[in-house]
Amino acid sequence: MRNAIPLKYRIRGTHKGAIPQKRDYRDIVLGDIAYTPDPKCPSWEEGYDNEEKYGTLDRNHQGFSLSCTGQAVSKYLEMLNLIETKKKERLSSRYVYSQIYLQNGGAYIRDAVSIPVKQGVALEKDIPSYDINGNPPSEALMRINSDITDEIREKAKKYKSLKYVWLDADKVNDDMRQIIWQNGGFPSGYNGHCEYFSKFGLVNGRKAIRSMGSYGEISDRWITEDSSHRMYDIMFLVDLPNPPDKINMLKIILDNTTKKQYLLGKDGKYRWIYNEVLLNELHDSGIVDKNHVEPRDSIDSLLITDTWACIK
Repeated sequence: MRNAIPLKYRIRGTHKGAIPQKRDYRDIVLGDIAYTPDPKCPSWEEGYDNEEKYGTLDRNHQGFSLSCTGQAVSKYLEMLNLIETKKKERLSSRYVYSQIYLQNGGAYIRDAVSIPVKQGVALEKDIPSYDINGNPPSEALMRINSDITDEIREKAKKYKSLKYVWLDADKVNDDMRQIIWQNGGFPSGYNGHCEYFSKFGLVNGRKAIRSMGSYGEISDRWITEDSSHRMYDIMFLVDLPNPPDKINMLKIILDNTTKKQYLLGKDGKYRWIYNEVLLNELHDSGIVDKNHVEPRDSIDSLLITDTWACIK
């Protein structure tokens, strides 16, 4: 299978822009919501392409940056906007990536998809993802976010989505066919690279989905059901006015060193859950799910605030 990343842009023979992430029990997965297969969805043999139905999108080029998550999500949003409004808008990959990049480059797909859910996405003309001469960007350029003003954030809300749903799969399957047909496609990780998939069909008799590459037109490619690498962190956006309650719960963190459990608050502080009675109260009130505990090797003591045990 052809590599979607041109040789000159590969880093040590591979690409690490889409970092696989730990699952969070609060994520909405496909089984949490009502999702009915559409009998009108074309078969694998018939094939389907969102661009053929709604219009062709311009391809992104991420250059030497590790911004594939921002590239794929912004392109996905462009298609959703085209489906809804019948108008083509170029959306900013840098707006997404500059707010989520990891220290060594790359990002989590969940974080990338969370940007349109929480903020929307800026127009490319407002937050350009290319250098002053229109050339593909460097990693340093894609990390700049100082020009994201309050005015631009307000305009970005036009492209705001409601919720993301996680597809728990690692190979091409029928759910992907339905999501491409019903939901405009999805971004996914594959061999360290994030791509937006918007087309399905058969390739040499095998079920396959096709991506919009982020290295220009030449980087589009097919992924077949028997591809050697696994897909991961597959997410798509839906209008979900009544999401499952679990998305509003807080995390319980277990410090492996002290064996203490902490409530991780929205303020980023840790509060010691000092006995089982308190734990059960938090569980019964819907603040946490006591059956889901995330272990960590240690917790920064500066982030541990006064606990209920200390309140008089």
